[in-house]
Amino acid sequence: MGNDDNLIKLQDKREEKQETIRREYERYLFNKILGCYTVVQKLGMRSMELADISKSGISFRMSSSESLFAPDEELDIRFYFSNKSYLDCKVKVIRTQKMQGFTGAEYQYGCEFDKSTQSYEADEKFVDFIEWLSKNAKEDRGD
Repeated sequence: MGNDDNLIKLQDKREEKQETIRREYERYLFNKILGCYTVVQKLGMRSMELADISKSGISFRMSSSESLFAPDEELDIRFYFSNKSYLDCKVKVIRTQKMQGFTGAEYQYGCEFDKSTQSYEADEKFVDFIEWLSKNAKEDRGD
């Protein structure tokens, strides 16, 4: 095995570790700081568990015995940072997958952002912030 092979494997491991760190920061941000909601017809505003976010779209889960959204359906999503302030976005459902969650049946949805909306620029900057945070945040080890 040559040196180039070792360098490639080391780079792959670094990228894998960076992806793990990014996911950890995202989960903390999504579960502890950011509230994510959408409106479900006839049910009103409902909480959703954000699983992933990128400049192209989001993935989220919702508990339900049946799928609430169909492919190609457009949704208005709100990312709450406080009780009264939120960042909105519009997404289109691309895929739906039934899963077994902690509390029973869940559906995971993969959606793409509507990049033509006025709020997309802010959504894009929000994703930039999350990516920057995952690359540059440091763990407090009491030092």
